[in-house]
Amino acid sequence: MLSTTLEPENRLVARELEKGWEEALRHAQHEQEAYTRFGQERPVELAPRQRDAIRRLSHDVPGLWHAPPTTAKDRQEIVRLLLERVTVDVQGESEQVAVTLQWAGGRRSEHDVIRAVGRYEQLSTYPVLLSRIDALRAVGLSCARIAAELNRDSFSPPKRTHRFTGGMIARLLSRRGLHGSRPRSMGESGVLRAHEYWLTDLARRLTMPFATLYKWQRFGWVHSRKVEVSGGRWAIWADDDELERLGQLRAHKRQWPEPGYPEALTRPKARDTE
Repeated sequence: MLSTTLEPENRLVARELEKGWEEALRHAQHEQEAYTRFGQERPVELAPRQRDAIRRLSHDVPGLWHAPPTTAKDRQEIVRLLLERVTVDVQGESEQVAVTLQWAGGRRSEHDVIRAVGRYEQLSTYPVLLSRIDALRAVGLSCARIAAELNRDSFSPPKRTHRFTGGMIARLLSRRGLHGSRPRSMGESGVLRAHEYWLTDLARRLTMPFATLYKWQRFGWVHSRKVEVSGGRWAIWADDDELERLGQLRAHKRQWPEPGYPEALTRPKARDTE
């Protein structure tokens, strides 16, 4: 601050000098703050040994990638530095995906990737898979054994499932109107009576879920008996009239306010009229 003991005629000059001084101080303070921020934001000058360490790491990217101190954010930065472009080409609706990586420096690499699909029909191996299942089924292997063989042969099912199970094979066969191996007693003559079907076979003939027909059997909507010689499996009696009724029951659409099934469709025909 300038002295206030100046003569009156010099006070105007003093005020102008004081104003210029204060502006110069503010400018200096602003420049000092900007320099401080620059120093904080600017990377620290690396020591020679640090530069040597970075050079060594640049020649061992896998080691850098898997190093315990490397975070997920660090790996993202590594990918951004190394890759210029990624091209993904899905082969139709199949699980096969071709990925092309354009690396920094001009190198290019191509890779085959397997993606998850929702249906068996989307699998590029579907025809081969069915052929393999049919061959294993033809030699009498159970669904569980077929599943084990497919897993050994590196077949993969859809829907992010990594391994086949016996139940999956049974359902796949059922969709195709087939079944897995069955006990020898089920195929022996005389086990089934006239117009009798194994529950699984009748469900397949009516193109309906096994569980639904089993529920009808428990409700008493079909004539059934347990065949002890085949391990207690259920045999369902159904002549032509019953097959017609069950087909209508299967096709019936329940509607409000009558959500139930008509009694005529749920009451089985008396067997003494066959």
